[in-house]
Amino acid sequence: MEKVHQIGASMIASFHKNFRHATLNFIFILIFVNLFQRIFGMENSIVGVIFTIMMSASMVRDLTATPVRHLCIQTVVLFLMAAAACFVANAPPVFALPVNLAMIFLILYAFTYEYVSHLYFPYILSYLFLVFISPVTPDRLPKRLLGVFAGAVCIILYQLINGRKRVVETARDVLVSMIGHADECIGCLLSGRGAPRNPEQLREELCKLSQIVYDRRRKALCISDASFAMIDAGRGLENLVLLLYEMEGPITPPRAGMLRYISCCLTRLRAYMLRETAYLAPICREDLGGEQNGEAERFLNCLQYIRSRMLSMTQPQKKKQYRKTLLSLSVRLKAALRVSPVRVVYALRVSILLALCTLLVQQLGLPHGKWLLFTVASVSLPYADDVGLKAKKRMVATLVGGLCSVMLFSLIPSPSGRTAVMMLSGYLSFYFTDYSATYSCSTVGALGGAVFMGMFGFGQVGYMSLVRLSYIALGILIALLANKVFFPFRRATATRQLWNKYLSTTELLTRVCRDPGADPQLYYGLVIQAHLQEDKLCQNAKELNWEGAQELLEKCRRAVRMAHRTGWEPQSGGPALQEN
Repeated sequence: MEKVHQIGASMIASFHKNFRHATLNFIFILIFVNLFQRIFGMENSIVGVIFTIMMSASMVRDLTATPVRHLCIQTVVLFLMAAAACFVANAPPVFALPVNLAMIFLILYAFTYEYVSHLYFPYILSYLFLVFISPVTPDRLPKRLLGVFAGAVCIILYQLINGRKRVVETARDVLVSMIGHADECIGCLLSGRGAPRNPEQLREELCKLSQIVYDRRRKALCISDASFAMIDAGRGLENLVLLLYEMEGPITPPRAGMLRYISCCLTRLRAYMLRETAYLAPICREDLGGEQNGEAERFLNCLQYIRSRMLSMTQPQKKKQYRKTLLSLSVRLKAALRVSPVRVVYALRVSILLALCTLLVQQLGLPHGKWLLFTVASVSLPYADDVGLKAKKRMVATLVGGLCSVMLFSLIPSPSGRTAVMMLSGYLSFYFTDYSATYSCSTVGALGGAVFMGMFGFGQVGYMSLVRLSYIALGILIALLANKVFFPFRRATATRQLWNKYLSTTELLTRVCRDPGADPQLYYGLVIQAHLQEDKLCQNAKELNWEGAQELLEKCRRAVRMAHRTGWEPQSGGPALQEN
């Protein structure tokens, strides 16, 4: 009874939290799809649906730094998808196989990433929609291409409207959080409790900053001076917290005064980041108080450095200033075009699997074979370790959604009533984050479309529900056999490859960081790579229960730290950073 009460309370809390977001998104989707089909015809209404999915999914990445370049990329990929889908839907299945294989491989490789969230699924799902749900003949392809181009424009506009403040807000939130952690350490030291040690939280915050900069690169090894300063501000705050961690011995009155002044400086830094003030007062040696020893000097240098970098990151001219790398064009091209073995293996495995399943569905003329393909695409994940859990969730969601569909559509014979049920299921999906819950809602919508006009009663609707369940069970079986038995690529294998890459990155960084000013683009590029690789390694270590991972990562950080200390010379009050 208590569990039921908890579930009910969480549902009510979710409703209150997501009502505005869910309602506005649902209204936007209805307006967009109806407007899209009015302009481009009913045969392209599915394209409108596709782009409502893509617009929302695209927010995982920040495309606003170079919108024109991303518009061109989106247009080319979507044109290829539409043209390939038209060919696959109309050509003999055997002749369509190589085109289908090449297109799926391109989508999977282009939108799968080693260190950041993947984007491949909405593109694969959209491509399969174009092939199976609303295919067009070659004479109608030009109009579809025009609709696809309009959709690409909408993706970029959606990003510009909803993501225009993302960088500022995320950077502000991260830096304010790090300031808060430093202030908390000071409070604990002053109260005699000792600084709470949580260095991994600091690394997570730094990785968020690196992710922002990585997404907003104009191209490989092309980062603005403002982005350099943003990363440095985060690293300076991390260094400040590490200095607080190192404080030992009694907090004498001079040391207490020094800590209170540092807290005061942090308050000013927080106010500046929150735009509560446009002025950031200098950090003065005389105001620091405390004993003028090495400890006070280190804190002084650190605070001055953080202040200078925060001022730089907020200067408009710095956001448009890019320093050229000293690396040759050939080296830059290799960096930009470097092939990822992890992505190649995944893209090749799943593209072959989906292409062969498409051939099977087309050759046998399976009326609802698209359900099998959607399942194979959904359950085939980059790591074999995750496939079983995803398969279980999809099966549970199919059973729950199928049961709800049988009860609802058996009792509601009218098309208008069934339309209302399908719309309601789509609306309710906005309130859930778990895959099982959202896919249960999708199951109601999918079965509603299958029985919309011709089926009524428990027998007929139940039969269609069993047909869907059979296709999904078969798709799960195929995906499990392919991904876990015949061609397994496990997280441990990927982690070993990533660890070797991380070692190479940090080794190169230890050499470059002795003179970071020689080529800032190379230096900061390596810093960002190290942070992203480290973040992914930490995620995989948790999944694998890899004991000792943090000690190995700390060993690499220590090597970089020592290289910084060896090669650094005090300039403009900047501290020798303790972490890469």
